[in-house]
This record gives sequence, C-alpha cells and structure tokens, in this order.
Amino acid sequence: MLNQQDDRRKIIKTLILAGFGIQLIGCTTPTKDDPIAKKNTEKVIDEIEQAIKTNNVTYLTNQDEKFDELATYFNRFTQKSPAIIALVMNADGISEAILHAKALKLPVAVKSGGHSFEQFSSNNGGMVINLSLLNKIEWLENNLVKIGPACLLKEMYDELLPKQRILPAGSCGTVGVGGLTLGGGYGFFARKYGLTCDNLIASTFVDGNGKIHELSDDHELLWALRGGGNGNFGVVSSFTFKTHPIPQHFSYTRFKAKNLDTERAKLLLETWFEYAHQLPEDCFSAFVLNGQSLTVLITHFEQESSELSNLISALTPICDSVTSKRNTNIADALKNYYGIQKPIYFKNASAGYYSTFEDVSGCIEQVLEKVVSTPGLIYQVNTLGGAINSSQHGSKSSYAHRNFEYLSELQTYWSEGQNQKRDNYLKEFEYIQNLFYENGNRAQYRNYPSIGFKMWDSAYFGDNYPRLQRIKQKYDRDNTIRHEQSIRS
Repeated sequence: MLNQQDDRRKIIKTLILAGFGIQLIGCTTPTKDDPIAKKNTEKVIDEIEQAIKTNNVTYLTNQDEKFDELATYFNRFTQKSPAIIALVMNADGISEAILHAKALKLPVAVKSGGHSFEQFSSNNGGMVINLSLLNKIEWLENNLVKIGPACLLKEMYDELLPKQRILPAGSCGTVGVGGLTLGGGYGFFARKYGLTCDNLIASTFVDGNGKIHELSDDHELLWALRGGGNGNFGVVSSFTFKTHPIPQHFSYTRFKAKNLDTERAKLLLETWFEYAHQLPEDCFSAFVLNGQSLTVLITHFEQESSELSNLISALTPICDSVTSKRNTNIADALKNYYGIQKPIYFKNASAGYYSTFEDVSGCIEQVLEKVVSTPGLIYQVNTLGGAINSSQHGSKSSYAHRNFEYLSELQTYWSEGQNQKRDNYLKEFEYIQNLFYENGNRAQYRNYPSIGFKMWDSAYFGDNYPRLQRIKQKYDRDNTIRHEQSIRS
C-alpha cells in the first residue's frame, strides 16, 4: 500500500508546479530557487493537503512509482497519459475525486478492468478514477451477490461456482465486471438467463455532480446503467446481482475447416446461419473465421435437442473435423475460454448485429474474400436471441438491440515493432467496416467500440439515445465524465 501522506504531499507539489494549483485556490506557479516562492508553495501545499486530506482516495501522477502500473491497459495500441490517477477506496472516495476533478476543470475517465478496446477508460491530460481496489464480493440474502466493479470475471467465477451459483457474463477472464455490465454483457449463458445487465437489481452510484445514489427498482439511473453507462454519467462503486443455479455440465462441439476460399467460407457461414438461431436457450454458438481457417463452437448445458442435432448434422459433412466433450467441472471448462491474460497489441470492434443471413448478403462475399486473403484478420459471429430478446428485459434497460439474433466482430493482432503489418491490418479492417456500413449494418455493440464508427450515438444506443441525453444533463450537468464517444448532453 502507498505511503499515503508522503505520496499525497509529493503529488500536490507536482500539481502546483504543473499549474493545477492555480485553478484550485488561485495560487501562482513558484519560480525555481526563489525562497519566498518556496515558502508560499509549502503554504499552498498545506492548504491543499488539508482540503483533500482523506483515507478515501489517493492521487497519483507520473512522478509516483505506482503510476505506470495503474496506467497500463489491456490494449497496448491505445495507451494514453492521464495527468492524475485517483485510486479510490469507496463511494466517498469517488465523490471526492469527482469534485476534485471539477475544481481542476479536468475531464474524468473511469477504469474498472481496463479492457475498453479504444481505451475510453483513460484519457490524455485528465483524471482517471481507478477502481482497482473495489473488487470485493459479498453474498446477500436470497442468493443475491454484491460485486465491486473491478472484480475480474475469473475472480467472480472462482467465488460463485463453488457455491453452485452463476451470473451470466463474458468468458474473458481478465475483463472487469463494471465495464461488461454497463455495456450489456453477454456470453455462454445469456441466451438462457439474459445479459449481465439484465441481472442487475441494485447499485451504488456516484453521479458526475459528486452525489452518491443508492439505486434500486425502476430508478431512471438503473435503467441507464443497464447497457448505457460506460463512462457517461458517473461511477458505480458496487453492483448487486441475482444469481442462478449452476448447470450440471458444460459441453461443447467444435468444428474445424482449413484452406478455405471465399466460396466455401460463404457456404459454411450460410449453413451456420440457417440453423444457429434455432438453437435452444441453453446453447451458444460462434462462427470464427481466421484467415483461411474456420472454427465453429457450439456449447450447451442442458439436454441435447433436435435443433442442436440439426446444426451438428448440417456442419459435419462440410467441415474437416469435429470434436465433442462433456465437462462436468464447470469451473475448469470455463477456464478454457479465459483468453490472453496480459496486455497485447490489437484492434477489435463490433461488425454489426444481424437477424438473418440476408442482412449481410449484399456485402458478405467481399468481406469473406478480404478475410481469407489476409492472414491475421478474424471475422466472428456469435448467437444472441433467447432471453436476450425478452421484452421484459427491454423495458427495464437502455440496451437497445434486443431484436437481433447475431452479433459480429472484427479482430486483428500484432506484436510490438510490427508497424507495417499493423498498418496493413488496420487498412483492411477499415475497409471491411465500410463494407458493412454501406450495406446498412449500422447497429453496433457498445462494449466493442470503434473510434471510426460513423453515427456512433445511434449505432450504440438506438432510439434510447435522447432519453440517455436527458439523464446525462441531469446527473452530469458539466460533462465531467466524458470520453471520445460518451453521451452528449
């Protein structure tokens, strides 16, 4: 733990020398080696230290040894340089940090797990409220669970699964619960139990004005946080979720096909589309085209069904191999999908929601041709539907895309120093995004953002955007909580 008193004093001095103290209390920047200025600086430090002296938050700058560690995010391609990191201990600390940022006239970004693809959870020259210490899990009555926003999914599963309970969430183990929930949150169990945000029943929330709210029932902020809360109105310090009984098994069937050309890739995709949306709610499926290699994953956790058998039967003769496994240890099974655990260089973004193959038929040949001819590009389509499409969930959340059956994404990865490869990947990435846009595929998943999306407001939030704007105006009137694609009041 940081030596809070020494570090605070060092940070305050750094801020004054950088000119921040001028905005806070009207002091002037001291001249080097001027004894009077030095004496005045020490007095200013005392005044500011007294003003922000607290056990609820620690302020760090790049002069602090912990700064670089806290400023490092999962996507190394989008690293940013905030002026201050506010490491908070609780809701009171969040409130103090917001008010401190407002006094300094700094924009605020919010980091829980740090997996924002475009690093909207950081900024350049502003304040980042870092929630790393808010990662606790507390069991409540009736199998409800209170979870801190920085709790990682692997930590959540480690706590819930041994108690025979589960929360529908994502599969990447190092994603934070906060960002996942606020943008929607889907995964293997969402078609049965709804999105992560659909299972949110209460929250402690600090708005952009610094006010702490205890949210429950039909509060308009809780509606907004269920799918529209990523760095828009304030900061969540805790979520309360309902949980579900753990399934008795988690089984999969995996298909492989290699050396694909455009024609065969299209046949496989069209066949998969024909059957995948008919799967029962306990099933999930993903179509993952990586260059010329295809993987189709199907998971289920209840009884096998005719619809599942139909998809398997349709894919088996046109793929190169198929493997299946029944896992009775759910925890070990999920760990197979935790993914890369350390920061890497990549570009990942939503590639649109679809209902049927017809939604992409106008451009899919060009898309597939580009992917199979560019090793390193990945085009993935995942099943939605089931409980995600529930009108009951829809009325209680700002997640705008309930009516679709599929969600797609583009991915590409490279290593440090591979600038030419990176530039080529990003060029082809943008080309494919434009193909989908011109085809009319405009709806996008907020948790898979891209700085290049046109009309991003309606793409993420659909018809809910005007209501979210009114909430923004009410709870963050000065637009303190903001990033490149945050809601505009």
